[in-house]
Amino acid sequence: MSELPQLRMRHDLRTLPEARPLPEGAIVRRADLGDIAGLGKVLSESFGEAWDEQRVRGELLVNVGVPATFVVELAGEIVATASYQVQTSPDPDAGWVHWVGVSPAARGLGLGEIVSRRVLEEAVERGRSQVFLTTDDPRISAIRTYDRLGFVPDTWHSSHEERWAKIRASMG
Repeated sequence: MSELPQLRMRHDLRTLPEARPLPEGAIVRRADLGDIAGLGKVLSESFGEAWDEQRVRGELLVNVGVPATFVVELAGEIVATASYQVQTSPDPDAGWVHWVGVSPAARGLGLGEIVSRRVLEEAVERGRSQVFLTTDDPRISAIRTYDRLGFVPDTWHSSHEERWAKIRASMG
C-alpha cells in the first residue's frame, strides 16, 4: 500500500477568530538567529525528529520561502513556534502555516492557537487571499486548534473524504 498524502486545510482569511489571551508573562514575537537553539528544541520535541542548527537555519530562518517565523516566549524560554511560508501551489496568492510546534511542558495553554493565529495575521498583512496548512490524521489536538481558528478541510485527494469523516467522528 502506498503512503497516503497529508491532509490539507485552508482558511479564507475573511474573518479571524478573536485572539486568545496570552498566558501571564508570555510574549509572541518574530524569531531571529539568536533563537536557533530554542526553535530546535521545540520542533525536535514536537515532531520527534532532529532539528539541529543547520536544519533550523535552512528550513526556517534563512529560507526565502519562509519569510517569517514566530515564537511564543514564556519565562525567557521559547515554548511554541509557527512559520509563515509561501508556495506556488495550489494557489500562488496563498500563504501557508508551517511547522507549528509546542513544547510538551507548555501544552494545554493554547499556545499553538496563539502562534498559528499570528501566522494568519501575517498573511493578511501581506495581502494573501487564503492560507493552507498540511497535517496528519493522528494530530487530533492540532486539528482541533485549526478548526477553532476557522480552517476547513481541503479535500483534494480521493482518500480525504473518508479520512476526514473518521477524524470528525473521533473529535466527537
